[in-house]
Amino acid sequence: MAQQLTQSPPDRSRAPGSKLASTVADRIVDDIARLGWPEGEVVGSEPQLLARYGVSRAVFREAVRLVEHRHVARMRRGPGGGLVVTEPSVDAVADAVSVYLLYVGAEIDDVFEARLALEEAAAELAPARLDESHMADVRTLVAAEGTGEVRDHRQFHRLVAAISGNPALEFFVDLLNRVTLLYLPRGSRLSDQTLAESAAAHAAIADAVLSGNEGLARRRMRRHLEAEADYLRARRPSRRRLADLTGPVGRSDKRAEAIARQIFGEIVAAGWPVGTLLGSEAELMARYDVSRAVLREAVRVLEHHQVARMRRGPGGGLFVAEPGIEAVTDAVALQVARQGIEPAQLFEVRSAVEMAVLDRVMATLSAEGADRLGTALDAEQAASGDLDEFAVVGHDLHNVLAEVAGNPVSQLLTMVLVLLTRLRVAPPAGAPDPFPTQDAIDVHLGIVEAILAGDHDLARHRMRRHLDALVAWVR
Repeated sequence: MAQQLTQSPPDRSRAPGSKLASTVADRIVDDIARLGWPEGEVVGSEPQLLARYGVSRAVFREAVRLVEHRHVARMRRGPGGGLVVTEPSVDAVADAVSVYLLYVGAEIDDVFEARLALEEAAAELAPARLDESHMADVRTLVAAEGTGEVRDHRQFHRLVAAISGNPALEFFVDLLNRVTLLYLPRGSRLSDQTLAESAAAHAAIADAVLSGNEGLARRRMRRHLEAEADYLRARRPSRRRLADLTGPVGRSDKRAEAIARQIFGEIVAAGWPVGTLLGSEAELMARYDVSRAVLREAVRVLEHHQVARMRRGPGGGLFVAEPGIEAVTDAVALQVARQGIEPAQLFEVRSAVEMAVLDRVMATLSAEGADRLGTALDAEQAASGDLDEFAVVGHDLHNVLAEVAGNPVSQLLTMVLVLLTRLRVAPPAGAPDPFPTQDAIDVHLGIVEAILAGDHDLARHRMRRHLDALVAWVR
């Protein structure tokens, strides 16, 4: 039975000048969320939704294209057709992350350092959270890998993360495994020998997990990932693979996505010259030999990923944009909402990432980095009398630590997780009112003092206690 979207105001505010199609796409996503993400359900026919959102067919179809691109829903034609809610997919998030990492120039080592933080945590958690069904799943997968029946080595990593019982950890492990593909030549295949070596490493990790040895499982996972990183370094392509900027959207042709990908490739090849004019709409239509409708669909995809932005009016055209974290945060937030991920589960991921960041800061801190930490503390103190300002500035030390650590992948994960935390902050029952800003400043000061004193154990202890305390403030 089809569920109908009812009239309701949009939840999201858009910046002035945002495109109407993007606004409508956000409203569709918000309305589907209010329905509870009913996968496989038709939420309205095209005529019904045109009336619901009060836009032209052209604008509506551009909006649907964006919704399809975000893997939220797809338009099905024919009898009984309409906008169908799709099952969650990590692909849309992987695309957004890949675009950002291409822009900031992240390298293989950066990706694997972030993977180590998450997958070591998953391997250490798995033995204590293992149940009998998990044991059967592990034994079946290891046996299938050993005979060559299963050739996707990522399945094992997803299974270990799933055994942790934390869907947020499972999601981020899967995400970074997909991002790793950026560093493989397109169309490359793993040899039988490589797959056999991977299967043997997986079997060793599985033995440690099944025997309940958390420390051994963690160490074997680290050795395995370090070997995988070595393998990729030796076969590194001359340049990283482009993110696909596409997804399975059913019946539609791929012309607009092909044009978006072509423009994206040209921007990357040119060194991502932010602010450069690529051409007017008319010039681009002629250059790529496409209709205005196709070009505008392609532009919407590029704008969604913050790759390029169309400006109207005199001197307008398509300009190269500077990617921020908004597209990544939006995509991650959708997955968090759809999977019903709880704050404690999200913080288990955040803790793994931030403790790894802290370890790197302790190992590499420079005088310049120490100055950056001091500046962040000063900014917090200056904002302590303004709750609205402190709501933003009070989280900055975590981002500054990630910046000082110098790993763009961990920095991206930290920024996204911190932003999600900030957007979901609400006082727990019995919490002081107003928020005790000075207490938060004192905690951050204590962490920085331990870092500057070179007391690794104390810095880790204070950071872990701080993150544990924050969970209660997130809804």
